[in-house]
Amino acid sequence: MATIDDVAKKAKVSRMTVSRVINNSGYVKEETRLRINQAIDELKFKPNMIAKSLVTRKSRTVAYVMVNISDTFHNLVNKGFEAVAFENGYTTLMCNAHSASRVADYINMLQERCIDGVVLHHLNITKKQVQELEESGVHCVLMDNEVDLPGVNCVNTDNMQGARLAVEHLIQKGHTRIGCMHGTLSCPKTDKVAYEDTFQYNIWRQRTKGFRETMKEAGLTDRYRYQGNGLSNLVPWFAKKTMDLILNDPEPPTALYCENDIMALSIINEMQERGMRIPDDMAVVGHDGLDLCRMVHPYLTTVAQPRYLMGKMSAAILIDAIEKNQSNTKVVLPPSFWIGETT
Repeated sequence: MATIDDVAKKAKVSRMTVSRVINNSGYVKEETRLRINQAIDELKFKPNMIAKSLVTRKSRTVAYVMVNISDTFHNLVNKGFEAVAFENGYTTLMCNAHSASRVADYINMLQERCIDGVVLHHLNITKKQVQELEESGVHCVLMDNEVDLPGVNCVNTDNMQGARLAVEHLIQKGHTRIGCMHGTLSCPKTDKVAYEDTFQYNIWRQRTKGFRETMKEAGLTDRYRYQGNGLSNLVPWFAKKTMDLILNDPEPPTALYCENDIMALSIINEMQERGMRIPDDMAVVGHDGLDLCRMVHPYLTTVAQPRYLMGKMSAAILIDAIEKNQSNTKVVLPPSFWIGETT
């Protein structure tokens, strides 16, 4: 395997001159640069990226940190993120921040290992944490963060518009008694909750607000609201409780908007176990556009978030921040609507 000394000898230059070309630092005559690059090609020399990062303080590595790596929502986001990063010559890390202490550990690790940038998704990142990263040379992009941080690059999705699409579709289908199964809207009064339920109220509040405003504009009641939970291990219990409330209501809703697909699929499963027909007995709409929506029958009608585009856009903004020092870029991506068999 060729070394930097072999390249210097073949190009008839010093080791330092070769280093300048590799690291794109310092002045080198164009004729000399071409000769060195030709020697690198002929010798098939591969620069030591670790050594290079020590010189440039750039590792060409970016990280995608999300709250729950097992959540099926993140797979397409990560795929889009990795695709753009790879096209631009960056290596990616995928990090599972499943607790407040793990978030703090990752912030320290990203600073210590000269990571160039990070996308922080579905978290409750503070201004102080962003400042710590930025001061260490780690550029940040927030995606659907719990709070909006002025001056920080972010990619968000239009949750209120998604709820509006769901309700308008059900109204067009002739429904007037429409329910909403939402996630946790405020911090539970107990210590025994999943990390995600200690924040992540903003997404549920936006979707619930979109539901209520659309119902109000149509002159319909929004009283059919049910406490759900987006965590897969708790959803079946909430689905059973919700169906009990619906069936015990003298005037039950004829349609239900669930604020994520996991809740919607769990409601459908609960209805089927009770011998109910979908959508004849009750129509169901989800929100997120997970792959599962097209893997089970009946196919779920759902609000689809542009997950692949979210990943691509966040990576593109992050690379611009790294290479052009771009800041305060804010993008809000619109959802689309998938019509399945549940309405």
